[in-house]
Amino acid sequence: MSRPDLLSFTVAGVTCALPLAAVRQVTSMVALSPAGTMNLHGRAVPVYSARTLLGLPEKPPHPSEVLIVVRPGPDCAAVRVDGVRGVRENTAPPGESGVLLGEDGTVLIRDLPLFLEGGAAGRLPLTPTGEEALPETGRAASILAERAEALAQPEEEPHQTALSEILTFRIADREYAVETRYVREVFIVREITPVPGVPDFIVGISAERGEIVSIVDLARLFSLPGRGLTELNRVIVLSDGAMTFGILADYITDIGTTPTGDLAPVKPGATPIAGRYLLGAADGSRIVLDAAAILADPAMVICQTSR
Repeated sequence: MSRPDLLSFTVAGVTCALPLAAVRQVTSMVALSPAGTMNLHGRAVPVYSARTLLGLPEKPPHPSEVLIVVRPGPDCAAVRVDGVRGVRENTAPPGESGVLLGEDGTVLIRDLPLFLEGGAAGRLPLTPTGEEALPETGRAASILAERAEALAQPEEEPHQTALSEILTFRIADREYAVETRYVREVFIVREITPVPGVPDFIVGISAERGEIVSIVDLARLFSLPGRGLTELNRVIVLSDGAMTFGILADYITDIGTTPTGDLAPVKPGATPIAGRYLLGAADGSRIVLDAAAILADPAMVICQTSR
């Protein structure tokens, strides 16, 4: 019997997990309406606080928090959590449905509608850990409002049907590309500050134009042969308006247009990168990555506090 992967997240120091199949996307915390909803591309989506749902102490919204957009049924909802830890294998044996406490202390959410109804509040013996005071940005409200405005923008029409400008770069002796509409800027690697306790594919953070940007090493993430950091490395800052982080490239090779509707399938064995991150192959050799999928995938999300 198959056991689907889980998305792991934290709330007040308590580790929780829900089925990855129920997750539509993960995005940074945004300003909410007085009714407690978020505007997701013109659609009002109710937002539930995981702290309230679990009967844990509540706290004011902060830019470092994360919203997990889920599909508990035909409609969407969002769950406000402290942070996403990544995707993990579901090793728990099949058993009782509902909201359970695993042997390792993880809250396993097997019945998402029941969880959103508050069916776990006060029922589980949870002990929140002592939480450090979050840094005060001084602009928390405006950061959340800016993110909310960006997330409210209408979704664009599918981009595979027209010419698209792409930025081509090299990683591990192979050319990859992303659509430039997701590229905010490119800069030379300067000082990167390591961050303890993060996955190894996060090489650290860098300050650029007064903003702290997380740097992701795709070579490590996708098990590509890496060369290590050099003064020739470039950071390509990707953004969809709601999520922003940089990816490392050995160097930039080209920028131009390509008919993305005519991209060829990527040949088997051409890259170890999973197909869900690929749009296709351009000109027979360049592998065009799906930047939208990379930005939205829970395994790729880095909790961030902008500015």
